[in-house]
Amino acid sequence: MAPVFPIARDMKAAGNHVVGIMGARNKELIFWEERMKDACHELLVTTDDGSYVRKGFVTDVLREYIESAGKPDLVMAIGPLPMMRAVANLTKEYEIKTMVSLNSIMVDGTGMCGACRVTVGGETRFVCVDGPEFDGHLVDFEEQLMRSRKYKSEEQHALNRGGCGCGGGGKCHG
Repeated sequence: MAPVFPIARDMKAAGNHVVGIMGARNKELIFWEERMKDACHELLVTTDDGSYVRKGFVTDVLREYIESAGKPDLVMAIGPLPMMRAVANLTKEYEIKTMVSLNSIMVDGTGMCGACRVTVGGETRFVCVDGPEFDGHLVDFEEQLMRSRKYKSEEQHALNRGGCGCGGGGKCHG
């Protein structure tokens, strides 16, 4: 929610009708709900396990919204890669412009290291200098998912020893 909050707030302030869809695995992972309610005209909440508001994925809620209220002008997806891929696949069916915000590993912030490389529309882009927002219908999500798993074992090792810096003793939530 943290990265989408200022976008929603500013879109609303600019006079747009903003509908937010907030999803998480369970109720414990829902945060900033009140802030998002203020930033949106409507806020729809879902949890994968049904522990809060309703059971389902954000794509279920988005499909229902599109079919009942009509196509929005823009969908902005921020979150895990599988969710953003699913949202982009859904909105492509309806021909709705969709932007996704990628959070690749970034080393130097100049694009020279190549760690944040992403293929968009068949061309190489760098999240740190060309993004992080990209057309969700053009992102090569399969490549992104593969690249995101590259340091999985190192990330797990850091979490297990509580080294993520969050102070959560290996129970980091983000």
